[in-house]
Amino acid sequence: MKQLYYDLKGKSWYHTNQGKEKIFLGKFFSVPHKESHPREYQSFHFQVEENKAGPLVGIMASPKKEGFIGNIGLFKRLQLSLARKGGNSIVFTPDQLSDDGMDGFCFLPAHRNWIKMKAPLPDIIYNRLISHEDEVKHLEKVRNLADLYDIPIFNPCFFDKWELYLQLKSHQELAPFLPRTSLMNEENLAEFLQTYKEVYIKKRKSKKGIGLSCISNNGHSYILKTTSTKTLLFPSIKKLYQYFCKDGPVHSYIIQEAIATLPFEGRKFDYRILAHANERDFDTTGIGVRVATKQQVTTHVPAGGSIVSLEDLPFELDVPAIRKLINLCGKHLSTFYDNLGEFSADIGVTPDGKLFLFELNAKPMDFDEPEIKTASIEKLTDLFIAKSNKKKENVV
Repeated sequence: MKQLYYDLKGKSWYHTNQGKEKIFLGKFFSVPHKESHPREYQSFHFQVEENKAGPLVGIMASPKKEGFIGNIGLFKRLQLSLARKGGNSIVFTPDQLSDDGMDGFCFLPAHRNWIKMKAPLPDIIYNRLISHEDEVKHLEKVRNLADLYDIPIFNPCFFDKWELYLQLKSHQELAPFLPRTSLMNEENLAEFLQTYKEVYIKKRKSKKGIGLSCISNNGHSYILKTTSTKTLLFPSIKKLYQYFCKDGPVHSYIIQEAIATLPFEGRKFDYRILAHANERDFDTTGIGVRVATKQQVTTHVPAGGSIVSLEDLPFELDVPAIRKLINLCGKHLSTFYDNLGEFSADIGVTPDGKLFLFELNAKPMDFDEPEIKTASIEKLTDLFIAKSNKKKENVV
C-alpha cells in the first residue's frame, strides 16, 4: 500500500514518495510529486502495482439538486470495501463527468462523512442510475466518453422485459424455463385470457413490481388486481384493454401467463437470486426467499412482500439446478450486454419441481439478508479490481 493525497483547497492529487516515481491514478492521470503537504489534505491508501494505483471506481448516480440520489448504503459499503483493498470510489452524476475527469463526492469511512472531490477519469464506471428515464437522458453522453477512453461501464443498462424475453427465448436451454409472454395488444390480451385462467401484465421498463397487474377470467367478467391492493372488475376484454390504453402506449406492456407455483402457508413465494460475474462464468452469490401477502400479486418487499429464510420452507431447493440456470442466463446475456457484472433473478417452482424464470434485473436491489449483502460487496470489489488489473493503459 502507498499513500496518495488530496489537496482539499487546491482540489488536486499528489504524492510525496521519494525518488519522484511515476504513479498513475484512474485513466491516463500521472499523480504529481510534492515535497510537502498543503495546510488541508486528505490521505488515501492505494494498492500500487506497476506504478498503477487503484482501482478508481466511478459510481454513476442520478442527479438531484446539489447532489445525487441512489442507494447510499450500497455506495458507502462499496467505498469501505475498496478502501480496505487499496482502491477508491467517487460518486458522480452524468453532468459531473468530462474529459478532465470527475467532480463528485467521496465517502470517508473513518470520518463517516462525504467530501466534494475532483478526480481523474475512473478505471471503471458502475452504473447506478435509478430509472430508465435517467438512462434515456444521460447514458448516451456517458457511453460516448467511456468508449473514447476505453472505460468499461458495469451494469450497462436496465433490462427491457420484452427484449429480455426474446433474448432468453433464443437460447435453446433457457427457453423451457420461461412463462409464455407476448406484447400487449387487444388481440393478444383476448387470446391469453381465453387460454389461461390468470395472466400478468407488466410494464416493460419498470422495477420493484411497479405497474404489475394480475387478471383472472371468472367466465363472465375480468378481475384485475394491482400491487396497490386495488381490485377492478371489467365486463369485457375491450373495456379491460382500454384501461391500459389510458396510461400511454399499450406496447409498453407485456402479457405473461401466470404459473401455478408451490405455496408457502397459502401464499405465493419465489426465490430471489443474486449473481456476479467471475471470469467467463456467473456465480450464484446468494439465494433469498420473498413471500407475498395473501391479497398481493407480487412478492416484492416494497410492494408489501416479506422475507423468509430458505430454512423456513417445508421443501428443499435444488441448488445445483439453480446455479446452472443462473450461469446459463449470465453467459447468454453477456453476448448482448458488455460488462454485465451482476444481476438478480426471480425464480418460481411448480408443485412438480419445475423452475420458471419470472424476472431478471440488471441493477439488483439490496438484499436484506446480511450474509448476501456482505458477499455482494466482496464480489463487486473483487470484480472491479480484476477488471482494472487488465486495463493498465496509461500515458507517461
